[in-house]
Amino acid sequence: MDWEQKLGKTEAALESKTDECARLTTANATIQAKVQELTSALASKDQEMVAQDANFKVVEDKLVGESASSFAEGFAEAFVQAACVNPGIDVSGCGPLHEVVDGKLVPLEASEE
Repeated sequence: MDWEQKLGKTEAALESKTDECARLTTANATIQAKVQELTSALASKDQEMVAQDANFKVVEDKLVGESASSFAEGFAEAFVQAACVNPGIDVSGCGPLHEVVDGKLVPLEASEE
């Protein structure tokens, strides 16, 4: 094979590699644009989730407050009822984990199952 043939093959191979490089450069640019788009979407979703979490915290705090208030009201009502049903027992030291047994205020025992 003479040098002109070798040069022709080398030029053809170089042109093929140049075309492949251009194709890969275009593909890379497309992928980089998609990565940027997804990164932006993810950041936006993250901000949305942070705001939603803050809203959930507000709702949770409100519900906990309402539950505690409801519990306190119910417990106060139970005090009144316990004092009426057991007039000779001082229920002022009573808590939700106490009960009246045989005319005495005692702590609730853990249920055995």
